[in-house]
Amino acid sequence: MQKILKLIIGLLLTALVLFLAYLVGFGVNYYAVKTQPSTEIPKNFTIFWEAYQIVQREFYGEIPGPQKLTYGAIRGMLRGLGDPNTVFIEPAPAQNEQANLKGETGDVGLTLDIRNHMLIIVAPIPGAPADRAGLRAGDAILAIGEKELSYGITVQEAQNLLRGSIGSSVKVTVHRVGESKPIVVEMTREKFALPTVEAKMLPETTLGYIKITMETAETGNEFARALDSLKAQGVTGLVLDLRNNPGGLFPDPVLEITGHFVPNNVVLYEKYRDGTDKAFNARGGNKAAGLPVAVLINSGTASAAEIIAGALKDYGRAALIGEPTYGKGSVQVIRQLSDGSVLHITTATWYTPKRVPLDGKGLAPDIAVPLTDDSIKKKLDPQLERAIQYLQKGA
Repeated sequence: MQKILKLIIGLLLTALVLFLAYLVGFGVNYYAVKTQPSTEIPKNFTIFWEAYQIVQREFYGEIPGPQKLTYGAIRGMLRGLGDPNTVFIEPAPAQNEQANLKGETGDVGLTLDIRNHMLIIVAPIPGAPADRAGLRAGDAILAIGEKELSYGITVQEAQNLLRGSIGSSVKVTVHRVGESKPIVVEMTREKFALPTVEAKMLPETTLGYIKITMETAETGNEFARALDSLKAQGVTGLVLDLRNNPGGLFPDPVLEITGHFVPNNVVLYEKYRDGTDKAFNARGGNKAAGLPVAVLINSGTASAAEIIAGALKDYGRAALIGEPTYGKGSVQVIRQLSDGSVLHITTATWYTPKRVPLDGKGLAPDIAVPLTDDSIKKKLDPQLERAIQYLQKGA
């Protein structure tokens, strides 16, 4: 009897241990599931798989491999966002992009953007092959080489077509407003230095002139040295030329430059998807204290250059003279994917100190002065002339 009782107790203990083990296992699994990020596929994604299966089953032509279809699907998803600056770049072009940043490839020196599904030149880099060839801000690129640009082409795809080995040539076809026929130019790709600051005293005046062509890591220092040089020559006013400046590095040079005009004040607000924003303040300097300022702008003034112009305008520190700016006020970051491809994705937008949005709108000049083809051909600069008049007469 005792043996039977011991056997029953042993069986009950074994069952209890197994039950407790089951409860522990269930609890651990439940916790793991609840604390892991959800990988549930959205219901609407089933439509994609339906379409994919129909293509695999019924498409008459040759079906590309899974990788090509996957890349196409990613591009389609990003286009659905309606943001031309959020793009996908395949591994090989992504490597070329990095090589270009390291100065290992040739280029023609064009800053581009997409407007109304057209590839538009924001500005040629001064002194670069495109600038010497006569390409201008506002020109629409129709073809690169023999390749006519397709609907939906991205800036990065176009840049990859423009870049190549140093010394090789590339032909570009553009449409220019006011011209009845396309303009075709051929350029030699170069590895060229990027000038950032040019300074001089304007002839027969006591006014200084500083042109910033783009913002790089050294632009802030170059600008400070330029101001020191002009002040040593007895400058009484300053023309700041931001025409055809496509922007560049942010925030350091922007905050350093504006710090000479509006020290320690808010230069811009960067607004994020959750509705929060971050204020960026100018950094010291104040070398331009007391100097009247006129800022030259046009449709090639974009991004970081618009931030500088917007801050000086909002604080009443300068008059903007020329034509409306481009309106590039969004922030992109680069995210690398597991196969070496990358996403350029918009993560924020910029607002001036008075919270005026820059993206898609740009800045209007305080004094509108167009620069016509006739003036360019005659090598006249009515915008600069008007800035000189403004500084000398105060109006």
